[in-house]
Amino acid sequence: MGRASLLMFLAAAALFAACQDDFSPKTEFTRQLVVFAVLDPAQDVQTVRLAWSYDAEIGPVSTPLTETEVADAEVRIQRGGETYVFRDTLFTSSDGRQHRAWINRELRPVPERDYRLTVTVSGHPTVTSTVAMPSRLYVRADRVKPDTGLPSIHAYHGVTTFTNPPAAFYFRIWLEIEKWTPTETLRPRRELPLQYSAEKNSRTYTSPDREEEQVWSTNMLRLIADEMIQPGDSVLARRVIVQCYGLESNFYSYYKIVRGFDDPLSVRLDRPDISFIDGGLGVFGAMVSDSIVYNYYRFIRE
Repeated sequence: MGRASLLMFLAAAALFAACQDDFSPKTEFTRQLVVFAVLDPAQDVQTVRLAWSYDAEIGPVSTPLTETEVADAEVRIQRGGETYVFRDTLFTSSDGRQHRAWINRELRPVPERDYRLTVTVSGHPTVTSTVAMPSRLYVRADRVKPDTGLPSIHAYHGVTTFTNPPAAFYFRIWLEIEKWTPTETLRPRRELPLQYSAEKNSRTYTSPDREEEQVWSTNMLRLIADEMIQPGDSVLARRVIVQCYGLESNFYSYYKIVRGFDDPLSVRLDRPDISFIDGGLGVFGAMVSDSIVYNYYRFIRE
């Protein structure tokens, strides 16, 4: 047998042997504390969620082999010389399952202030994280008609200069229809899509992005209004609610990496443990928000 033939035979034999052996990339599991907390001044309650990272079977479904619930923890957030203690609370979801969270009703996040989160669990190193609240924003919306194209709704944050600018913005528009019935007044609300495909019966909505403005076609507003108003409805009012959220960098970066909304196929599977928590996993982030209400006919002119 020649040298080249021998090398090919050995390579084929090695490949066959490798295919017969079990291969598992699983390594020794190290438990870590996972934290998720986003400060939001629009909420009456500030919440911190905790969990343990868990060992799992290898397969399409990650079945936990170890405990995931954190049963006892000390959670504090500091702002300057003030300390806010978070209380362990059980919540019941719509499916009847209970979820544990740490909450505080006294903390009112203030724009452009620094916050430090500390989580201590007995027998585990303390984990910490800091975040700076973005500056306040003031959302606005106008009806614009470009030289070419259909009339549009132009939403923007309305701030000339930020002291602590958000890393990203999230614009949303809702249509609220106030209807009268003999027994009550209804106020259903629907979000406007950016795009609608009747052929595919699909709708595309906004997502967090670095762009400081967003544009919707007024046709989207007409589409939602036609869907919400049925023949015979007693319509009292039509309101357009414009919302804008400003996300600070930790929250936006974590959302972008975990959700991969820019390009889901580019998420790096070799670095799954992206974290903004010192000594643990997860994120401590912040956001600000503003909303404004307009009359429907500000944007729709018959």
